[in-house]
Amino acid sequence: MKLFSEKKNFQVVFFILFLFLADSTFAQTKDSLGEKPPKKIADPKDHIVVDFSFDSYRNWPDGISQKPYSLGGNAFLMWDYPFGYGPFSVAVGAGFSTHDVHTNGQITYTIDGKYTTFEPLTVKYSTNKFSMNYMEIPIELRLRTRGEKSFKMTVGGKIGYAYNVHTKYADEDGKVKVYRIKNIDPIRYGVTLRVGYNKFNIQGFYALSEIFKKGRGEPGMIPFSFGIGLLLY
Repeated sequence: MKLFSEKKNFQVVFFILFLFLADSTFAQTKDSLGEKPPKKIADPKDHIVVDFSFDSYRNWPDGISQKPYSLGGNAFLMWDYPFGYGPFSVAVGAGFSTHDVHTNGQITYTIDGKYTTFEPLTVKYSTNKFSMNYMEIPIELRLRTRGEKSFKMTVGGKIGYAYNVHTKYADEDGKVKVYRIKNIDPIRYGVTLRVGYNKFNIQGFYALSEIFKKGRGEPGMIPFSFGIGLLLY
């Protein structure tokens, strides 16, 4: 009887060991057949962002009108960090933006140079634009559905520093560029929105800051832009 009991115990242990080995072999077979662990919905992607936009400002001074061909754009390099296996990720980056706004207004100053405004031009001209160029740091909260081609939406913001601000004027007598516009606030920040499918999207930006320092220029002039964008790589 004792021998029979030991033999039975050995059979139980052998059967358990057999089940363990069979399960391991089956798992390896699934891997060899190409079945992989589930991928993250928000795999890191969309590292290069390029935007093309129409640019403008709120609260132009009286008598100043803007041309419809006021165009600009952004280019950013982004680092994308998914939240686990869900559809969300956060992205931070760096890049630059440029904005060329064409109007009938020329920059003027008070005698002491402490206040900047726009005055309507009364002469004939071919080009008259106000240009601002920024180095910027964007941050975005991203939503992406599963799949290579997916619906995408981001909300976020960006902060930038104006490294080049100038005007360009041209008439029949030639061209003139004026740099170092006085009383500009070099720091700009605001909110962003992006909605699209696959690599294409519509995008917008609205500043929470004004272009002139408080009390040193036209009040309430707030930049905004909207247009189309590409999400590359």
